[in-house]
Amino acid sequence: MKLIQTYFCLNMNNLLVESLNKELERLENFSEIIGTAIVKRNGLLISSILPRDIDERKLGALAATMFEAIETAASSLGVNQIKNLTVEYQDYQFIVMEIDQNALLVSLIEFDANLGLIFIEIEESIKSIKSLIRR
Repeated sequence: MKLIQTYFCLNMNNLLVESLNKELERLENFSEIIGTAIVKRNGLLISSILPRDIDERKLGALAATMFEAIETAASSLGVNQIKNLTVEYQDYQFIVMEIDQNALLVSLIEFDANLGLIFIEIEESIKSIKSLIRR
């Protein structure tokens, strides 16, 4: 059973939050996606649809910290932009992708999932989320 959690930000209206939730719900239609979250770069959650046993606040903080660390390491190698961060755990994979300079999309994926198809869907969702945020 999934838990839909929404954190209202001062600059987000209810319609935007509802639209972001719908985009996360669209991703949930893929059986290989366990859960998703939109996280601010400082680790605070904007919205999430995650299993009840996942602490969404810890997940958001972990994703933001790891993504910032890999960006710092990559910049020392002369790489300007990270496309995604993928971490494999025993039971699932953890994917973090940048939405914009202020937000990240975090996805928990089944361990043996077809990543090619999932990346395509996640990238489409990021495009939709970007257009929603720009309004």
